Amino acid sequence: MSLANVLYIILRLLMSSLLIVGVVLTAKAKAEHGRAATLGMFGCLLLLFGELLSIVRLMSQGSLMRAVGINAFSMVLVAIETIATLITAVGVGLLIWAVVARRAPAQLRQTPGWPQPPQPHGWQQPQQPQQPQPQQPEWQPQSPPQPPPSRQPGWQDPERPGWQSPQG
Repeated sequence: MSLANVLYIILRLLMSSLLIVGVVLTAKAKAEHGRAATLGMFGCLLLLFGELLSIVRLMSQGSLMRAVGINAFSMVLVAIETIATLITAVGVGLLIWAVVARRAPAQLRQTPGWPQPPQPHGWQQPQQPQQPQPQQPEWQPQSPPQPPPSRQPGWQDPERPGWQSPQG
């Protein structure tokens, strides 16, 4: 085995160890990041499989050449490299998908010493700010203050500013 092959195998093993660390870290982050961590873990596993395939190809190159002949070896090598490229493309695609995947919003953490306000349940209609009443002359009777508008029945649009999403 030549020095170039030994260096190639060392570099592939270093990359494989990095991908193993990636699999372990994404497996640990699964509880916090959910689907995104799972996608990242599968992406790292596919890339790791591609690295191992590359090492096996290099180690078996001589015997493969003797088995199929030198003329057919280039076609076999093209087929192996095409499969390895597809595996790498899918692995990188999964990692990119993991980065842009929607994550569950982080839970509000209770800070010691600072009580959190109670969270209302259900849909809440925003309170209208109280508008100052124009001053009426003293000789006219004043109308009683108006109660705030009541909650509207039916579905409320959560995308409009001021609407609160359900808690609990």
